[in-house]
Amino acid sequence: MVLEGMTGAGKSTLVQAYAANFPRYEAEDGTRIPVFALMTPSPITVKGMASHMLAELGDPAAYRGTLQNMNARLIHYLKVCEVELVILDDFQHLIDSETNKILAKVSDWLKVLIKETGIPFLVIGIEDSVERILRANQQLSRLFAVRETLHPFSLATEDEAKDFHRFLEFAEQAVKMPIQHDLSPDEFLARMYFATEGVVANLMNLLRFAALLAQKEGEATLSLQLLDQAFNKRLQRHLIKPPNPFSTPLKNILVGLQGKTSDSTSTVKKSRTKSASEVLNTK
Repeated sequence: MVLEGMTGAGKSTLVQAYAANFPRYEAEDGTRIPVFALMTPSPITVKGMASHMLAELGDPAAYRGTLQNMNARLIHYLKVCEVELVILDDFQHLIDSETNKILAKVSDWLKVLIKETGIPFLVIGIEDSVERILRANQQLSRLFAVRETLHPFSLATEDEAKDFHRFLEFAEQAVKMPIQHDLSPDEFLARMYFATEGVVANLMNLLRFAALLAQKEGEATLSLQLLDQAFNKRLQRHLIKPPNPFSTPLKNILVGLQGKTSDSTSTVKKSRTKSASEVLNTK
């Protein structure tokens, strides 16, 4: 399976949480690793990838031997450790950062590894990058029939707006500091989306830094002023947006959201798509 998504969408956090449910453990006859999750190294070579996987498995001689010897040990360990799923994060590293070319030898090596072990692989990377790698290797591509994309939160439909609101509530619990404001729920949701673009990493970055500011000022809640300060410190330059997303007139925010909600919903049928103002004003 392929999982793609923009930077900060939460791909790595999602798979790390999944893998944590299936930790390695010691049985009477050796180590068991139900889910083997690791980062794709950069820069990457075939031998470098093989040794990295061996090291993550726990092989004390991970960096020794010929490539043929490393391959044999890797296949052996994956089988005897009873690995049921291999997760390779940062799969876009198979694109050389200097030449922008696909590392064909590495993708061919991976294809052989998957076939020889018979173990399912989940590869994760920046949107469009994994697709590009697979297009360059049709034999590898055929092994990844299931392809999914983790999108940022959206306000394009009423259900998606509710999802974003629900996640915002979980995020408040995560930073252990509630947000206090006198805005309507719809307006507050619009401002939070305008500030973060629905990207999980942006939202958590905003709330965590606002919570830090609140602690320094002896506050027990997050105010709009603190959120605005956190945005200016942590997100403004990254997102290249005008300042004060929590004090900009609402009509300007809705205009800014209009294009995003209409352009980012390829999976939503046109007949179901509403404007940002329609969604936010739905009672």
